[in-house]
Amino acid sequence: MNRVEKIFVLLVVLFLLAACGGGGGGSTSTPDPEPIPPSLSLTASSGSITANNEVTLTWSSDNTDSCFAAEDWTGEKSTSGSESITESEAGNKTYKISCSGAGGEISQSVGVEVINGDDSARWDHSNIIYGADDPNRQWLNIHLAYDQAKPSPIYLFAHGNGGSANGVNEKELHTVAAEGYTFISWESVPTISSSEDLATGVADVQVMFDWVRANADTYNLDPDYIVVGGRSRGSIISWQLAHSGHPSIKGIYMYNALPQGAWQNTDVWNPADEVTVDSPATYLVYGPDFDDDDGHNPEYVDPVIDRYEELGIAERMTRYVDMWGDFQNGNGNWTNDGQIMHYFPEFVVSLDAVDNTPVAGYNTVFMGHSFFAPIARQIPFHMTQLGIEGHSQHVESSGGETGLPLALWNDEGHRNKVQAILNTGQVNLLGMTASPSLEGYTLWIDYALSNNPNTKFVIGTPWPDFPADYSDAVSYENVVIDGLNSTIQVDIDELRLLYPGVEIISLPYGFAAIELRHLFEAGQLPGVTELIGNNLNTSIYSDQKGHGHGNGLLLDLAEFIWISHIYDTDLDAYEYSAGHNIDLKEVAKTILDRYAYYLD
Repeated sequence: MNRVEKIFVLLVVLFLLAACGGGGGGSTSTPDPEPIPPSLSLTASSGSITANNEVTLTWSSDNTDSCFAAEDWTGEKSTSGSESITESEAGNKTYKISCSGAGGEISQSVGVEVINGDDSARWDHSNIIYGADDPNRQWLNIHLAYDQAKPSPIYLFAHGNGGSANGVNEKELHTVAAEGYTFISWESVPTISSSEDLATGVADVQVMFDWVRANADTYNLDPDYIVVGGRSRGSIISWQLAHSGHPSIKGIYMYNALPQGAWQNTDVWNPADEVTVDSPATYLVYGPDFDDDDGHNPEYVDPVIDRYEELGIAERMTRYVDMWGDFQNGNGNWTNDGQIMHYFPEFVVSLDAVDNTPVAGYNTVFMGHSFFAPIARQIPFHMTQLGIEGHSQHVESSGGETGLPLALWNDEGHRNKVQAILNTGQVNLLGMTASPSLEGYTLWIDYALSNNPNTKFVIGTPWPDFPADYSDAVSYENVVIDGLNSTIQVDIDELRLLYPGVEIISLPYGFAAIELRHLFEAGQLPGVTELIGNNLNTSIYSDQKGHGHGNGLLLDLAEFIWISHIYDTDLDAYEYSAGHNIDLKEVAKTILDRYAYYLD
């Protein structure tokens, strides 16, 4: 049984009910036994659904002979059973069932949030495909942070069982966006009902995570600052990623996390075992209190809290309970502004108090904007593929002109982060985006050399933005060449005179876009039907601005140019191909040869 199958065992067994036995006989002088009190459980297939979708209620009772429904469903019910209900109106629904027997009466209630299905206006970007397997399953929605002055941190949210990535209400989105975070709600298998479903969901978590980081610059996101979130089912499929130790994961904020089913067989899988000394700051917030039992009792997560304490990181764990009692009225409607995201602002403050300044250990720093940083972030992947050990890098990014060297120097936050790394004296390569200002280069070069006189430098020239503004590949190419001849190459030559003996590499990787456009116009890009489009397999650019697709032709070609020119990689001997319908390594070699003058 593999790990996914083991976890599935925990999901499908949501409740274990202890059957109560009957009494025995005896002489007529023996008094009749006391009636046994009834027991009852009631669960909903999801805590949140979109309007015009079903929710399935399941109940089971012992020592009862009749049951009746109340609140948002009515009528006489069997003593055990299930019923699917379609809700057409948005709001918070409460389903109550009362059962009685000789030993008395017992009641249970469960709440379900019904969200308006017509919610496309809530999202800045909707139905974005993040995977190549199934576009009907692998999609996500993005609600951007309100502050777009700089790349925003990211909140990844996985919905509950039976819900939808569309099922996030405006108040919850507003609470997160107001704190400067972009909310990404992602879809996979909406209802997990088999081991195959679970295997797919767990695999999709990683695919989604990789896609978000690869495409972060397109949406002005900070791929190095991510909070992992989820609701019930979503918390389980995201739990391992949240504790994976990936350096970009800064925190965890989950609602009704790790329900009862996750703890039925801890010999097979124990969520507490995923917690390590490197686990991030965590907020687990719950609707029910400790005396509620809808399958999400906060006490189920006690082993996780104990694990944080055992590892000496108890200060990173916060649990809030009874949000239903604190923030819902008698009809089960939320009365607070943030609903399940109520504690998110407090959580953000707790993260801000953590010192996230990079620590020692980096030997490479890349700084630049969204036409530079995505390529830089893939360098560790290629180092691994090439079997090169010891590479450790930091990428400092900021959008547009704010990602140029002088702008990064003038921004205190960016400058302090990069200087903290350079101060270690371990950095031997500093890469920057090409700039019209010589001063930006010299400020960074002087500082880097003062800490390590053997540092070498890379100045990367990207492709021009807004590619559709150029009528053809020739006019597009002329812009790059004119910029190199008039400014960039002139400045690089002057820098080499100012710093004799210091290696300064000119990297005009923007020729990747030029060559692809030439090939496109000549009909020599198999399968590519448009310059700009949503599909990475059929287009060169992902948007009008001119960003490349993550894992698409443009960025992959640029990466081959980088590793060849910066690291002297022999592309003929490099086994990795990137899997496109054209040999990008051969295209890269053509570029390196044709434009050798600018690569000197």
